[in-house]
Amino acid sequence: MNFEELLETRDKRQTTKMRMPYGFFYKRLIDGKYSNFVEFHDEVADHISFGKFVRSEAEAMENIRDRHQLHFKPNEGDDGVYAIAVEVGHFISFAQLINENPAVVAKKNFIDDTIRDLCTLTEELNSHDIFHVCFAPDNVLARKVDNTVRLLCHGSYYQKLEQDVLWEGDEKFVAPEVLNGGKIDARCDVYSLGRFLAWLYESAGLPLELKSVVAKATDEDPSKRYPSVTDFYKAIVTRQVLRRSVITGIAAVIIALSIVGAYFYMLPSPDDVEFVKPVEEPIPDDLMDDDPTLFGLGADLDSAAIDSIVRMRTQQNDSVRVDDRKMREYQAKAEQIFRKQFQREADAILSKIYNKDKMNLSEKDFMVRSKSVTEELAKKEAELAKAANLGNEKSQRIASEIIDQLTTKKMKELDKDYLGIRKKQAEEDKKTTNTTEKK
Repeated sequence: MNFEELLETRDKRQTTKMRMPYGFFYKRLIDGKYSNFVEFHDEVADHISFGKFVRSEAEAMENIRDRHQLHFKPNEGDDGVYAIAVEVGHFISFAQLINENPAVVAKKNFIDDTIRDLCTLTEELNSHDIFHVCFAPDNVLARKVDNTVRLLCHGSYYQKLEQDVLWEGDEKFVAPEVLNGGKIDARCDVYSLGRFLAWLYESAGLPLELKSVVAKATDEDPSKRYPSVTDFYKAIVTRQVLRRSVITGIAAVIIALSIVGAYFYMLPSPDDVEFVKPVEEPIPDDLMDDDPTLFGLGADLDSAAIDSIVRMRTQQNDSVRVDDRKMREYQAKAEQIFRKQFQREADAILSKIYNKDKMNLSEKDFMVRSKSVTEELAKKEAELAKAANLGNEKSQRIASEIIDQLTTKKMKELDKDYLGIRKKQAEEDKKTTNTTEKK
């Protein structure tokens, strides 16, 4: 075989054909360049108006500029349109993509991006009364270089063909009313997209938050489905955001509990102390106002000052010791001062992690910062307890109560609507109500 014959043979060679509902998609090398073609099935192309359908769709697609829509030109012969020439690129069906590389579904954002792009393009098509009808794995294409989704021919242009023949083998992905000769509209696309979404998750299992979305989208009764692809996609996003919010909320609670737990783990074991009977009478609220010795010293009186007052009282009363009741009163006042001082310090320390900026950190960074905060809280508690002359057991108990109260308060302040769950649910319920009222 000479060089010219080799070139001629190469130009005539066809690559493996890929079956689609309308025909066989294949690549042909012509004049050194690969071109994409769809050669229509005879049972499809034999319809008397088929050429008209193809030309009408090719013309309409010129106005769809979304990059996920493939464009084409009809190839006509003596018997009319027999094939279409598709724009340049290496495309395979999703059925072939998943078959060759099953792990692609586990790639980060692959499924989310695929559904987003499909829904965005379908929303635009629906706005022009164009409906894809069948999102079967062999009727949705992917660009080989990056696995991004592409659509070619749309079912609403071929609704006058025998639908059971056109969609043979793909009936699962076609709404029941289409196969029964019923109306083709946006709800048909919602049904098929729901089936395609479930198919994508076949190997890994459909996430719990999406099961109700798929169930509603694929309801046998069109009136019970989402009325539009826009509503279908919003439901997907809402459920996913809700799931992430719940997980974030649970994580925040766990982290909060871990701070309190780690706090006590890091502290030294409490000293054994003799049980002291509680004060039988309440401490007067006006203790500091009525006592001229304490007047002017302020609420943050420290243990040294209290000790000085005790000694002064001892000298004034010419007694070897201060009355036991008075000592308990002073001890209670020291506890009160410790509580106030530690609450102020703990509030400032916890604010370093419980704010909108820090809660958006990665889990690893957040935990590192939480450990630092725990250490700082323990150090501050020890300092203030020593200054107030409080035992470890009592100061740790008070500190625990304060940390727990402040943590709960700050979490609520970050999201007063329980991490947005009630708000998102209320918005969804409102949208559903508005849609029902419009009907």
